[in-house]
Amino acid sequence: MLTIAVCDDEKIALDIIAGAVQKVFASYKVETRVDTFSRSGDLWNALQKQAYNLLFLDINIAGLNGIDLGKKISALAGRPDIVFVSSNVGRVFETFEANPFGFVRKDNFLKDISGVIERYVKQKLTAKSSLLQFELRDRGGLVTLDVSLLKYIECLRNEQIFHMDGQEEKSIRSRMQTLEEQLESYGFLRIHKGYLVNCRYIARFDKETVTLKTGETLPVGRSKHAESMDGYLEFIHKNGISIIG
Repeated sequence: MLTIAVCDDEKIALDIIAGAVQKVFASYKVETRVDTFSRSGDLWNALQKQAYNLLFLDINIAGLNGIDLGKKISALAGRPDIVFVSSNVGRVFETFEANPFGFVRKDNFLKDISGVIERYVKQKLTAKSSLLQFELRDRGGLVTLDVSLLKYIECLRNEQIFHMDGQEEKSIRSRMQTLEEQLESYGFLRIHKGYLVNCRYIARFDKETVTLKTGETLPVGRSKHAESMDGYLEFIHKNGISIIG
């Protein structure tokens, strides 16, 4: 049985979230026990006595807010996975310090909660995993890359430079538009006419720059900002917040 806790100081929201969590897990034939808490302090006290597999935390809780509570929980031994729930997508970057499994928007609740639970079932309750493979042709012939190590692609005149994490750069002759189309399904965003970035490496998305989890900073094109920000938030809601390193 999967043990789950939901914390929200609004009674209606608490009941809706708890009910939806049970219903979606039941659709995957996963038995659950869902405990509800209206105060963050009560959940924290409960965590000292029993273990939970998964937590759904509202960010705007009176007292100790969901993000600060999440940070405390993330330091626990055998910590549960955390999914933040909020109507304020602007706070998504603040949640990164708690290493959450995902983020659910209240204004897109049914779609987001279904997606995050589907991903939880696939990643946590089944033992299947695989590398993300991408094939490209460079000067030496056909090369297979592990896309999870591809941080970003940079356009330099007629060449595209593949910046890899912990590996040597690779250079090929190709159109950026072609690579954008090929890598879209792998979670890559065109943030600038000269840059295609792996969403898994994004640590912060600002108006003019994107900061990677490796510390590198890339420019965001003025005409690309709104579209690429929406694309990044959609990636988070679909795939969760990736923790690299």
